[in-house]
Parts: sequence; structure tokens; C-alpha cells
Amino acid sequence: MAKQYEVNQSTLRIARLTSWMARLGIGKTQVLTTTGRKTGEPRQLPVSPIEIEGVEHIVSPYGEVGWVRNVRANPEVTLRHGTKHRVARLHEITGAAAAPVVAAYHGREAYARRYMDVPDDPSLDDFVKAADRFPVFRVDSPN
Repeated sequence: MAKQYEVNQSTLRIARLTSWMARLGIGKTQVLTTTGRKTGEPRQLPVSPIEIEGVEHIVSPYGEVGWVRNVRANPEVTLRHGTKHRVARLHEITGAAAAPVVAAYHGREAYARRYMDVPDDPSLDDFVKAADRFPVFRVDSPN
């Protein structure tokens, strides 16, 4: 069974560090700004977009967390890496369409892998079965 993700001092420190690095333009991490679904206030967190066949995606390896619910309520977001800011619209993809993205993310992101409940050495079928537990969003232009 996968480790359960929880917000604690350790995960907050990691999020602050990766957000700081993204603001400096270091690494692949970007800062995602969503609009709070209840408060309307901006909410920021680090994400690691992954590109599959020329299409950029954002995966939530921790399941349906706050930012996922915010994006479902208001899909227009801002992504920041260094001094570059861009407005984007996120479109959720599910099921078999999401599986290859989740598989690629699982293969690339060692830190998140421990939270993703799939077998050791998973097949694509394992990701098809598990894909809906890991929300996936395609990053599009804001139009």
C-alpha cells in the first residue's frame, strides 16, 4: 500500500523549497496559481508538469487535493518558472487517456512515486486501473 500524503512540517518545507527554486527558474518545477473555490483568493503550490508527445500535463500524485478541486471549479490558472508567467487553462483527462501520462509521471518523479498506489514495476494496465485516482490535467492556452 502506498504511503498516505499528509501536509506536515516536512512536506511544507519541501513545498517552500521547490517553490523558491521555481521562482528562481531552477529545475523543472513551476509555481501553479489557482483561485480558491470558496475564498476566491489565489493559492500557490509547486507542480512538475510533464510533456507527452508535445502536450504538457499536470498530475496530482496525491489524489483529489485542494488544488485539484480549485481547478475543477475554475480551470484558468497561472504557471510561473523564473521570471516567465503564463496564463493557461487546464482540462481534466481521465481513464485510459490519462494512464500514459500517469505512467510517465510515475517513472520520472521518484518523490511522488511513494504516494502512488500501484504495484512495483507496474504495467500500463496497472495505470489504466489506477488513473482516476491521480487527476491529470492537460495544459492549454487560455482561449
